[in-house]
Amino acid sequence: MRVRAVAGISAVIVVLTGGALLVSRFIPPSTTELATKHIVPPSSWADPDCAKLRRAVRTAVRDASKRTTTNMAALSHDEVAVYQAVVQQWNSDGRRLSVADRTFALDKESLADRISSCECLRSMDVLSLVSASHSFHALTRSVFPERNIRLVDANKQLTIIQSIDPHKGMAAGKSVEKAVGDAFAGGLFSLSEIAFDRDHRQALVSYSFVCGSRCGSGGTWLFEKVDGVWKRTTSDCGGWIS
Repeated sequence: MRVRAVAGISAVIVVLTGGALLVSRFIPPSTTELATKHIVPPSSWADPDCAKLRRAVRTAVRDASKRTTTNMAALSHDEVAVYQAVVQQWNSDGRRLSVADRTFALDKESLADRISSCECLRSMDVLSLVSASHSFHALTRSVFPERNIRLVDANKQLTIIQSIDPHKGMAAGKSVEKAVGDAFAGGLFSLSEIAFDRDHRQALVSYSFVCGSRCGSGGTWLFEKVDGVWKRTTSDCGGWIS
């Protein structure tokens, strides 16, 4: 696979010559709270036009508790494996990468309205989607022990990104390639919480990479566990670029 970072740099250069990162803080609803909301999976996800599926997800996610806090539960082996798979695929050349030291909640609007393929939601467990959209975890070196991965405070890194924004670099006389390259080197990669199906055979996860006010990309990927290894599927779950 061609190095994704290089492709991202090229795309940003095209935009510049032609987001703010939101880190959500949510409390996962308790079993009691979920029970009082009567959140249950629909009888069938087999909905060709996605209408029933999206309504079920929208209702489940938006009706859940809106309180915010860290999910204190330790990351499971599957969660760690999925996070590593995302970073390894996105950063396939093994370059130095700054990764936010905590995850962000799966975006509620994306779950309900913007996922581009029903296949990305069809097998997901509703309660897992609710939890993933109302929580975040702290990440440690045990998740990313590689030397090229640097865990950073998101807010501090975003302050640095403001100072190396490609537009500022070009205004200071840098070429487009140099300005964007410097911004990519200081960019911030962030991972969302993960939603699983009931059997933990599929996983839905989002990521974002921010390198300036109009420099970055992100998306939602569906992974499947094949012979004990988490692999990205071909399902298109949506994405963005700026």
